[in-house]
Amino acid sequence: MVNLKKSKKTAQKYSIPSKRRKDNTEHLLKRASLAHREGRLAEAEKGYLEILKKKPLWGAVLNALGTVFVDQDQTDKARRAFEKATELRPPYSPAYYNLAWLKQLKNDHKGAISIYKAILEKKPDFGQAWNNLGNAYREIGDTDEALSCFRRAVKFAPDMAEAWNNLGVAQDELNMTQDAAKSYKKAIEIRSDYASAHFNLGISLQKLRLFKDAEDHYKKILKTKPDDEAARFMLQSLGTLETPDAAPAEYVRRIFDGCARTFEKTLVEGLEYKTPGLLFDLVRPYLTEEMTVLDLGCGTGLGSQFYRPFAKKLIGVDVSLKMLEKAAEKKIYDRLEAFDILQDWEFPQKFDLIYSSDVFVYFGNLDPVIRSASSYLSYGGIIAFSVERLDDNNMGYRLFPSGRYTHSLAYIQDVLSRHGFYILEKAEADIRKESGDPVNGLLIVAKKY
Repeated sequence: MVNLKKSKKTAQKYSIPSKRRKDNTEHLLKRASLAHREGRLAEAEKGYLEILKKKPLWGAVLNALGTVFVDQDQTDKARRAFEKATELRPPYSPAYYNLAWLKQLKNDHKGAISIYKAILEKKPDFGQAWNNLGNAYREIGDTDEALSCFRRAVKFAPDMAEAWNNLGVAQDELNMTQDAAKSYKKAIEIRSDYASAHFNLGISLQKLRLFKDAEDHYKKILKTKPDDEAARFMLQSLGTLETPDAAPAEYVRRIFDGCARTFEKTLVEGLEYKTPGLLFDLVRPYLTEEMTVLDLGCGTGLGSQFYRPFAKKLIGVDVSLKMLEKAAEKKIYDRLEAFDILQDWEFPQKFDLIYSSDVFVYFGNLDPVIRSASSYLSYGGIIAFSVERLDDNNMGYRLFPSGRYTHSLAYIQDVLSRHGFYILEKAEADIRKESGDPVNGLLIVAKKY
């Protein structure tokens, strides 16, 4: 349903022009710059500050000091240094870029956009700025503007592999799969070991049903990064390796971190995603007021508004921090936390209801998930969830090239029974579309006895 598309923001540090001076500032500058390049950050900071005592309006040094603070994770100090450099008359222009980049790091994407636009008015061929502006637009969910910016980025910086990869990301999100594949290939031509571009190209090739070509790119990743769980899992989804019990947590996290900002637009508008509403309609007759509710794999919180009126406490958990950030913006949950479903569950209370939409598709073997849910449900508690339907009841589950599992009804019934549940409701439904075709799903409501 959602593919990993890594979009990376890049800082740009500017060298300080050497100037002959009657005092010793040139010597201090050389020492501080060398310390900075060699990673001796405390020494570099001390040197730049000493220079600024003598020359407080030296924009290049203020800018360099700001980059030292960034490297030390002292972002408030960095912001003040960059701002001071931009407030000079005349302003030190490179500091504007670093200030915008810093705002992106702090998730102030709208603030970054305004600065990048100002920079590009004066320097419209600044490819790196177009790339970062595209990243900022993508973070606020404006894929069309992001696409436009990345196109300008590759026009003005045609040898910038990251910009080509990001262009492919935007094209993929707009279902321009063949164009995206071409962009990823261009990124790889520039940087042959670009793992993110190889992975993204593999995903695009799978969409185009070019499975052997996709396999080649995953294998190239594993040659240099043998521990890359995402590439290994996608190979497993193609049937070239033994099927695992579940998708790796890191794989799922990277996917959803990468698409969190555009998730709802892509899923609801583009893929006609219906699962949260359909599942709620099925479980609604069994809901009462003042329930303690767990949204298992809450994502951006698409289903939360349905359950809030019945919840004394509503807790959302997800493996993706970016998804949790989006869920928090809805201000519906009582608590949100990062959570790996396959790890030991540790909640301070049991629940009356656990619901999970389009999450179990990343687990083949559901036994550990249902076992954990049973241990944290009160007697008489309810679990409601969706899976993609596997028609062959002779199989328990199957992993498809989409990177998702399908499950048979017979398997679901067996797992639930084994952990003390009986099914209250079951329904078949088209839960979304993929490549224009409906995806067949199963909706299940079960009670713990």
